[in-house]
Amino acid sequence: MVAIRYCSKSGNTKKVADLLGEKLGVKADSVEEPLPAKVDKLYLGGAVHGKMYAELKDFAAQLDPQQVGEVYMFGTSGGVFSIKRELTAALKESGVKIGKESMFLHGFAPKIKAELNDSQLEEVDKFVSATSK
Repeated sequence: MVAIRYCSKSGNTKKVADLLGEKLGVKADSVEEPLPAKVDKLYLGGAVHGKMYAELKDFAAQLDPQQVGEVYMFGTSGGVFSIKRELTAALKESGVKIGKESMFLHGFAPKIKAELNDSQLEEVDKFVSATSK
């Protein structure tokens, strides 16, 4: 089973999570939504606004390696920064397997509800292709 969880304050990460869900055929849910009993692949995402959101960090750190097979990270940001380092640390704390593929999209301004540009859409397609084998 595949699951998508995200933490989004401005809506940009939710937009990306929903697009991943469309392409993978699953519903994207907030980290507030519990995971099913067993998940083979978990797509986990968030945004950077100075640092990673506490809710996302807590969710990642509490994942059970017996419940989650592999985690693929994704995220959004307005600049060149990403949550990859912080999210990786939280996932390592939980002991889950971290997939080698990840996707961090840049160029999102907070609270601007623009559509993903062609380059970002291409990155999403590549990420889905690389992780859904």
